[in-house]
Amino acid sequence: MKETTRYIPKSVNNYQGSQVIINSDRLVFNAKNDSILHYSDKSIGFSAKGSIYFDTSNNNEEPNASKFVINSPKIYLGLKEGIDEGKLPTERAVLGNELRKYLNEILSLMEELLDDLDYNYAVVSTRPGLPSLPCEDNALWMDQRKEVIKELKNDLAINNLDQLLNADDCSFLSKRIKII
Repeated sequence: MKETTRYIPKSVNNYQGSQVIINSDRLVFNAKNDSILHYSDKSIGFSAKGSIYFDTSNNNEEPNASKFVINSPKIYLGLKEGIDEGKLPTERAVLGNELRKYLNEILSLMEELLDDLDYNYAVVSTRPGLPSLPCEDNALWMDQRKEVIKELKNDLAINNLDQLLNADDCSFLSKRIKII
């Protein structure tokens, strides 16, 4: 399913229906004791010739720490440029803690493999002067390491042919956030 970049409301001059237009050099909305709420049936758009800022206080004390929360089934940051200009991003955001765990598992596997090569790899020779052959015991620990590698590839959503599968099945790629 192709996703569109955005819903574009009709311009003020072309809209058929009731609307309120407020035009001034500056607008200030201030809620002294509670909240400012915006609701819309289709979309709410914010546009500026300059920057748009969303600020919160510096309160870091839980349970009322300041937060900036975006709650949506899909979150896109930026629009593509160049030949795909205006299209939604397709790159997945990485879940940092999950990636760290995964990379740690890879590094641990590499350490275990080096330890096994250092301490467990054996060769045998039937007679002096003949080529040495790997010991049959080597196959056991090597096969165990290969199984761990298969599990890590499965977490990455990579099949036995080293092809990338559905990104939604990758353990550390965000299913909600896509970036440029």
